[in-house]
Amino acid sequence: MPIPSTRYVEITSAAVGASSVATQSLTGRRFTSNVLAPIDRVLTLLNGEAQDWFGATSDEAAFSSQYFSYVSPAPASRANNLQFAAYAPTGRAPALIGGRNTTPLATLQAITDGSLSIKLGDTVAELSGITLAAVTSFADVANAIQAAIRAAYADPIDPQLSNVTVSYDALSSSFTIIGGTITTAAAVVLPSAVGTDLGATLNLGGIGSVQSPGAIAQTPIEAFISAEQITDSFGSATFSDEDVTLEDAIALATYVAAQNVKYQIYFSVTRANYEAWSAALLNIASTGLILNAKAGEYKETLPMAIMAATDYDRRNATINYMFRQSALTGDVTDSTESLDLDAARVNYYGTTASAGQRIEFFQRGFLMGGATAAIDMNVHANEQWLKAFASSRFLSLQLSTNIITPDNDGRGKVLLIISEMVTRAKFNGTIQIGKPLDATKQIAITDLTGDPLAWHEVQNNGYWADVTMVEESPNEWVAKYTLAYSKNDAIRKIEGSHNLV
Repeated sequence: MPIPSTRYVEITSAAVGASSVATQSLTGRRFTSNVLAPIDRVLTLLNGEAQDWFGATSDEAAFSSQYFSYVSPAPASRANNLQFAAYAPTGRAPALIGGRNTTPLATLQAITDGSLSIKLGDTVAELSGITLAAVTSFADVANAIQAAIRAAYADPIDPQLSNVTVSYDALSSSFTIIGGTITTAAAVVLPSAVGTDLGATLNLGGIGSVQSPGAIAQTPIEAFISAEQITDSFGSATFSDEDVTLEDAIALATYVAAQNVKYQIYFSVTRANYEAWSAALLNIASTGLILNAKAGEYKETLPMAIMAATDYDRRNATINYMFRQSALTGDVTDSTESLDLDAARVNYYGTTASAGQRIEFFQRGFLMGGATAAIDMNVHANEQWLKAFASSRFLSLQLSTNIITPDNDGRGKVLLIISEMVTRAKFNGTIQIGKPLDATKQIAITDLTGDPLAWHEVQNNGYWADVTMVEESPNEWVAKYTLAYSKNDAIRKIEGSHNLV
């Protein structure tokens, strides 16, 4: 073999400048106590998949249908997906929910050597010799398996198995095995090497099945944080109204506000309780209250879908959340009630009329929070995207470059990333150019920047930015940037003056 040429010339190849950090998604997340949402996963479902996963008549399917019914005006777009996360307000036992069973009853009746291997909690149950010869229905099959498990693992061996429940759901044609104890515990279907494997035969662990671990009781904030630890890539979240008390809502809203414009949290309110909820949450940022007055309708799906449908890679993609329409019916038709709700900063789906035509749309697209909070849902969502984009780009910069030095070279690299984000923000409409700034805003920008002409930059170019290098401790340098930009405000009313001469 000749001497390798790499002794004299060796070339190493690699792609450079790649963005290696994902940007936070702004999709919606619905928390549900349905055991079909496993405690250790966040389900990401496409349009129509909630019907398959939870059942066509489930609340989750109805929520999903309303969420995906929204299509934004030009540029037309729709939410790509919807997330479901688990919430166990009373705790749950480990459960095995089978997929659709396609094995005929006659085939099951011929089984006399049935075996099953499952793990509920710490114990692996190994059963064999199960006979189904006497069954006359699928419910009998469930009863026979339940009896076999309970008999083999009677107290005091394992209460999780001795009190197990096995059932058959005729609507979904599936079998379910639920442990006997509410606790944090695993739920797993294992293959069985002896006899006829009932786990495989009944589709307990195959396509469409769910292995749902047990969990102790959660509060909404515990469920939120637990799902957030699995993935924080979402933009808005909501719970069903019966699952959250006002005390729970205050704790959760306070946590979300502390994340500083990372998420929006929506709470459903009624005509009977909206005043109390508004008073309690009025100064907590990133929180939206939405009136729901019709059974089976989830008006919170609309702002969630608007955010998820906003494609920030498109020109002029940002959108005013007010005036948006969906497959929903109006809850508010009275002007007096609408004024009361507006004063309480409660959003609603309202009905107006023009030329004899009833027109229904979302109103008014506001969040709770004090004077320094992003009150407009649109502005808040835009800043969510901008922060997520900036975080992704800056971390990618750190990972893909050898070093960022605390000098003009390093400052230039950071400013280049800022330039990219600003260009993208102008393109999609997050940053407005030419919006007039009153004296208060001019003074605020001057105080922020120390530059008396900075407000001109913000007004005429949409933004002002600067980077400084600071040694916060010995050999610990930090690049600190300041960005002031003109946010995308929305017009909610047009007033005209017709002067006839």
